[in-house]
Amino acid sequence: VLKAKRVHATFFLVAEQAQQYPELVRRMKAEGHTVGLHAFRHRDFLKLTEEEKRKDLERGKNLLRDITGKNPVYWRPPHGFRDFSVMETAAAQNLTVINWSVIPRDWTGIDSQEIFRRVMDKAEDGAIVLLHDGDSPGYKASRQATVDAVAPLIDSLREKGYHLVSLEEYVQAEKRPEQ
Repeated sequence: VLKAKRVHATFFLVAEQAQQYPELVRRMKAEGHTVGLHAFRHRDFLKLTEEEKRKDLERGKNLLRDITGKNPVYWRPPHGFRDFSVMETAAAQNLTVINWSVIPRDWTGIDSQEIFRRVMDKAEDGAIVLLHDGDSPGYKASRQATVDAVAPLIDSLREKGYHLVSLEEYVQAEKRPEQ
């Protein structure tokens, strides 16, 4: 859908899953998407020791670098949970922490129309919309409702004048001097 609609997105990957599907990760990168780190394993970083946090981020970064040829620079903590210690660990790994501003909770079993409505109700300039392609830790639930919501969301957001970009594209645009 993203390719057909010519939209770049940002994928925050669970690296142990990326390890199982390296060709998909390479395809994401080749098609212009931003590849960020979610974690090596999808765990609550607030409950990990300093060493566990460091090792997880290091392992995840190294794996994504090995697959894509580029170190990830963005990290979305599992569940969005973070505190000073988590932020400090991310900074030590040269990772910029990113969360979302629009969360339709698409992993809860809602249908595509509800996903669509929840995103459109909260859409605004600079919004970061969080959609899921998996359901940790089981990785068994269907994400079809999310997939089905993407094309209508892209069309409707564009109709409202929004320009949809990946995180890298957004950051680059913010760095350019106004013309």
